[in-house]
Amino acid sequence: MNRRNFTLLAAAAIAIPFAATRAFAKAFTEYRADRLVKILSTGGPVVVHVHADWCAVCKAQLPVMERVLAGSVYKGVQAVRVNFDRDKQFLTDYRVLRQSTIIVFKGGKEIARLSYETDPARIEQTLATAIS
Repeated sequence: MNRRNFTLLAAAAIAIPFAATRAFAKAFTEYRADRLVKILSTGGPVVVHVHADWCAVCKAQLPVMERVLAGSVYKGVQAVRVNFDRDKQFLTDYRVLRQSTIIVFKGGKEIARLSYETDPARIEQTLATAIS
């Protein structure tokens, strides 16, 4: 095998697992009040991420959340993204004071909340309440 082929093969071996993770990452549904009410009424687990496009903490949380929620045990978990700058009624209804808030619902009720946290272990622990 020549050097060029070896380099391409090595690069592919490194890149494919990362690409597969992104391809199977849990897709977040954009928030709409009527849709959230319907999702919560099913009683199934729901993870809400209140984010802002300009928020560095939100950007750090997202890949951790996508990685965790891509796990097969999270298959039945709905994921919703709420825009902190646009979705003001949600913020009022659920008493959200800051962007980078993660809220977990189960049985239509809030069971966990985490704000302004980037520690992957803490985020994973919070998300795990959706399936416990």
